[in-house]
Amino acid sequence: MEDTREQLVSIMETYNIGKKPLSKLLGWGETTVLNQLKGAVPGREFAEKINDISENPYLFSEILEKNRDKITEVAYKKAKRALEEKLLRDKASNILLYLVSQTNGDTAPYQLVATLFYSQAANLILNEKPLIDEDILYKPGNYMPYPNIYGDILKKGIHVVKHAPACLSPDDGNLVMQIHKLLNGYSPNAVKVLLKDDCNALLNRHRNEKSVAGNETSEGILISLSEFHAYCVDQNEEIKATDVKGFRKYFDEKLKKSRNKDKKNGN
Repeated sequence: MEDTREQLVSIMETYNIGKKPLSKLLGWGETTVLNQLKGAVPGREFAEKINDISENPYLFSEILEKNRDKITEVAYKKAKRALEEKLLRDKASNILLYLVSQTNGDTAPYQLVATLFYSQAANLILNEKPLIDEDILYKPGNYMPYPNIYGDILKKGIHVVKHAPACLSPDDGNLVMQIHKLLNGYSPNAVKVLLKDDCNALLNRHRNEKSVAGNETSEGILISLSEFHAYCVDQNEEIKATDVKGFRKYFDEKLKKSRNKDKKNGN
């Protein structure tokens, strides 16, 4: 756990909120945050609360809306504006937040990542532009295309934020939900097979076209957004998808090949 004082300073700067308003917002005495900034030893409950808020902007959003009557309208608007600016800088998180709110939290972490991955693919194919500015990271033995995002979800859990800022456009939200509903028509194992197959295919393509060594990081192998775009375009040569519904054929074909491969191998 990080230093509580440093986290408090970061929260105040990030959300443009003062010491007294933050104390009131969290349901503590007016001088609680001030005392901590002066060096008071934080209790366990206090430290855990600050740590959770520091790591999760959606938790801060929930607290801000729930306790807005405890601070002035000016302080509320300043914090709200700062929160929205922070969320707008991270579109991947916006999409996950949107999915969680639309499904009332009834979705598994791998489903969130799968929807994010195939929504990105759909937008690259249908609209010829990325939905999020994220490269693919391949970690050996991990079929999740965005392992850090996936790990973050596992760490923080899935929280339904009742009063989340609307940070997705109607078109983006519609595409994301269409992909989610399409994937929801398959079993959990089938969705995992799809992700694993595409991640392995991306890695093999990457290895065939360039030196892997030049793209290795301490975390794994980076596959650029432009590479992913080219891969998606090539895959669409077979199915000729003109809308999200066309992806069903893509998924069905991949699962059929996987089943045939398993039969051939005697599985």
